[in-house]
Amino acid sequence: MSAEPSPAGRYRLAQQGVAAVSVGVLLAYVACAARLIRYPWDWSPDEGLFLDWGRRALQHPATLYAHSWVPFPAAYGPGMPVLLAPLTTLGMQALPAARLMALLWTAGSAVAVYLLARPAGALLGLAAAAMSIAAFDLTSYTMLIRPDGPMIALWLFAAMALLPARLEPGADCLGAGRLAAGTALLLLGTLTKLTFVLHAAPLVVAWTLVDRRSATRLTGVLVIGGALVVAALEWATSGGYLWANGVWLLHGTQPGLPRLILAYMLERAWPYVALVLAALALAWTRRREALREAALVLVAGALLVIPLLSKFGASWNYMLPLLPALAVLAARWGALAARGRPGLRLVPAATIATVAALLALTRAFPVPTPLDERTANAFYGFVAEHTRRSGGPILALRPELAYFVVGQPVEMEGSCFVALAQRGAPGCERILGRLQNGAYTLVVRLHEMPGGEYSAATAARYVHAGGCNLSFYFGTAPVHLFTRRDLPLYMAPPAGTRCGGAGS
Repeated sequence: MSAEPSPAGRYRLAQQGVAAVSVGVLLAYVACAARLIRYPWDWSPDEGLFLDWGRRALQHPATLYAHSWVPFPAAYGPGMPVLLAPLTTLGMQALPAARLMALLWTAGSAVAVYLLARPAGALLGLAAAAMSIAAFDLTSYTMLIRPDGPMIALWLFAAMALLPARLEPGADCLGAGRLAAGTALLLLGTLTKLTFVLHAAPLVVAWTLVDRRSATRLTGVLVIGGALVVAALEWATSGGYLWANGVWLLHGTQPGLPRLILAYMLERAWPYVALVLAALALAWTRRREALREAALVLVAGALLVIPLLSKFGASWNYMLPLLPALAVLAARWGALAARGRPGLRLVPAATIATVAALLALTRAFPVPTPLDERTANAFYGFVAEHTRRSGGPILALRPELAYFVVGQPVEMEGSCFVALAQRGAPGCERILGRLQNGAYTLVVRLHEMPGGEYSAATAARYVHAGGCNLSFYFGTAPVHLFTRRDLPLYMAPPAGTRCGGAGS
């Protein structure tokens, strides 16, 4: 007969179980991501835009900031074009290669969460890392070829350098190494997506509570470094960098949108909130220490973006940084609650890992189906063949991967076109003239065309050639194809696809 495990042995087995569950969640994410990596087409309608910027960064860099909206400038900043530029030399293999890069920056975020929670214990750090990506329906977003994923990773790595030990005077100070690393990461994050500034602001402001000298040095280095970077970009682009970023001022507001986004996020992220509140309740006897927990800075940074949720076109992805922030805070408060309580030593890590596993089992990671792939094959095959036979150029109001397929710079970003056309933004007149003259041989349309002359020119010079219901991470949407009237090139929809012919 085997001897009963000793209490120490049972504890080690329990630790191994918690670690196994956490690792299982992480591996489940990787398995789902691998399925997406193998998909040869876009999974968000704007992914082709970022690939195009990467290709233009190598081939036609002057067009990225050319004081015109045609071709569409790099309005998000140079971060993504620089990241993707080397991959675009692979042609259409750039998309799976970029998806593999997305898995790397997602893994980097999980590693950063582990290291930020590691002071609470390695097991808690591992559970927090699993929790940070466990809501697959939300966290799968970082696998898209968009700036959100690298922005979150840079924010978390900046927090590793800049997060104080505690939010109390004299608890910490910034050495030269942390100051340099933190500043570099903050500047890189800002160049990847401008909303990074809001997420990162509390990392800077927190030092006014901890060490005024560190706060002054950090602020000074950031101001000087940021001014130098912007000046260099303005010089290199002849003033085009700030001009292109002005597109965000053209977006209107949408009343009620913040409430919808916050309700959507609360419905899906409530387990994260519940974990944090439970940890705080257990640590309430040490609430003075709990309320000085530096991880609160991360939560504040995630929430600072809320005022931007009213911007037309804003979505729940703005709130994604909240998930890793809450995972780190739950781990740290959980460790505080268990400190000095031997019976609770394993409870925080086990609870977080269990919730993470339940989320991973119940939240679907959106991945393409074989039908989605057959449909996209037919759609992009038609776009490529039409352009080969007609010579192009094309106009695509989403998905912008159509431009990448035919080797053409993005004429116009679909969701901005109406706002830019209504304001007479420079470059839009080129599109109107080309529509009126029939210069485009094919028009691809997910978003509506601006009204008035644009719609009239399209109706006069183009005829419906078919279309497909393409699937993306958010669902399936109809994308219509219009051929020039003198080019009788119509889609013959293959069987087993969601495509239709002319007039359908």
